[in-house]
Amino acid sequence: MPRAGPQNTEHAFAQAWNAVDSLSAQPNTESQNAHRHSIHAYAIASTVGTPQRPVHAHLAPKPSIITIGQSHAQDQGLPRDESTFSIASSGISLEEVQAPQPVLNAAVSRTPGNYKCVVTNFTPLTGSTETIDEEKDVEAVTYSLQPLESFSYRIAAKGELDALMTASPLPEIAWATWFAKWRFATLSVYRRLWALVIVANVVAMAVMFARLAKRTYSFTYEDAATATGANLAVAALVRHEHFINLLFRLVCFLPDGTPLAIRKSAAMVYSYGGVHSGCGISALLWYVIYTVLMVVQYRGSDGIRMALAATAAVTLMLLIVIIAMAHPFIRRRWHNKWELSHRYGGWAAIVFVWAQTLILVISKANQASHAIGKTLATTPTFYFLLLITAILIYPWLRLRKRKFEAEKLSSHAVRLHFNDRSLPSCVGYRLAHNPLTENHGFATIPNPNGENGYSIVVSNAGDWTKSLINNPPQKVWTRGAPTIGVMRVASLFRPIIVVATGSGIGPCLSFLQVHPDHSMRIIWSTRFPETTYGPEIMKAVLRADRRAMIIDTKKTGTPDLPALTYAMAKAENAEAVVVISNPTVTKKVVFEMEARGVAAFGPIFDS
Repeated sequence: MPRAGPQNTEHAFAQAWNAVDSLSAQPNTESQNAHRHSIHAYAIASTVGTPQRPVHAHLAPKPSIITIGQSHAQDQGLPRDESTFSIASSGISLEEVQAPQPVLNAAVSRTPGNYKCVVTNFTPLTGSTETIDEEKDVEAVTYSLQPLESFSYRIAAKGELDALMTASPLPEIAWATWFAKWRFATLSVYRRLWALVIVANVVAMAVMFARLAKRTYSFTYEDAATATGANLAVAALVRHEHFINLLFRLVCFLPDGTPLAIRKSAAMVYSYGGVHSGCGISALLWYVIYTVLMVVQYRGSDGIRMALAATAAVTLMLLIVIIAMAHPFIRRRWHNKWELSHRYGGWAAIVFVWAQTLILVISKANQASHAIGKTLATTPTFYFLLLITAILIYPWLRLRKRKFEAEKLSSHAVRLHFNDRSLPSCVGYRLAHNPLTENHGFATIPNPNGENGYSIVVSNAGDWTKSLINNPPQKVWTRGAPTIGVMRVASLFRPIIVVATGSGIGPCLSFLQVHPDHSMRIIWSTRFPETTYGPEIMKAVLRADRRAMIIDTKKTGTPDLPALTYAMAKAENAEAVVVISNPTVTKKVVFEMEARGVAAFGPIFDS
């Protein structure tokens, strides 16, 4: 086995015993053998060093691990599979060693668990330390055997999962599968809002065309420009941080006694993206109408007509590209390109709309012999453009480079600690190394007990996050105001089931840390939870729910989350479920719950 040892022995030891704890813990299934122990000793491979007899790992003032478990017929210590034995690619390797007999004798009297063993001195029976071959050669040992905090007994066994699902099995969906998918997936609140906005605009267009058919110039290109500006303004406003925060705060003001049906509907506030996309498409339709009417109705010099035609063509192209790139398929597949097109394409489109508006205002003022300022003040599009411009500029006025301390939880995750301010629960920040080309949203976790500061858990999800984990800088850019996220709706329901996978526990902790007394149950499924995310996150989860179902997928395999979630919701008579996971798992669990009458909420691609 390769022996890649860390630079910091104590830090390595902490990770090592966590791995031993998660891999070696055995449930007590044989009560008649409770007095018998299965004892194994392990040392960090780099501690063992050059070829020595295994016992030497314990005969040095360096820490090693003694794991004491219930005796089993086929107990063989840790699995010998190198991928697990090297602690989930953490770079730390363990090697099973022989412990001195006095240490083993003392371990027999201890309760099952993990212990840190440090041998500070020993007396060989005969000869020198180089001739020691077995435990019996050691006559006297000075050592310490300290119990280590363990969360292994809090990791759910597969039998526990099966028992819960058996008690409340997942029923069949009452409707036909196609109807359930149409009702609870296709007709999501996001799509209903999207359709409502577009239908309202199409109806308005039909009314205007009917008027135009009866009387020429009853509907002008200026009216179409106003409709375009209104849609663009609403599309920008509904994505503004403070507007989003206002929506969530209004929803969360609902008293506990509000009928559950009203709270369920209000909790879908995070579907505001449907309004944003609906207004964007409507703005494009209105702009096409505006362009056609301008060509037909505008009377002016050839130079101005050419300038208007050119700016209109460029604006149309930009709007089409922005909307096409925002399609969910393209957005998922080429996320960075979508983001750049949305940002820079949007800015450019607004610049060209400004140019068109000013050209038309100046032309109109000259033709009517009016002051340009007066004409501008009577142009509705001007005010919409002012609002849009202010919304676009505002986040950049809050661009800051913030210092943080990186706590590497494992090779898969890092926790960034900031102390520049305190934040409320369930808000997210946008981080970047280069704010002009990057925009990565993460949930923040307020420090407990009202202490100043907050943290962000980042897991390996690509090149950017991998770089942040392995080579964290001292500072990172943040832009805009902290924005409330989906997890805030959990406060509307009691009890609530919180379901998370992997680093999805981060957004959940934002709520758990601030509301540990809220009536809730937690299901958290991940690989090596303590080794990957550290004991502090385990403590925070268990502080919020002492009976939290923490699933180590390395032990149990991938669990049936919909079945587990449904069973726990029924067992706790929960009002709702909140799911924070990857898009595939989130959509699956939310659908499976809603199709069976359990209110469920989770982030959508545009929330």
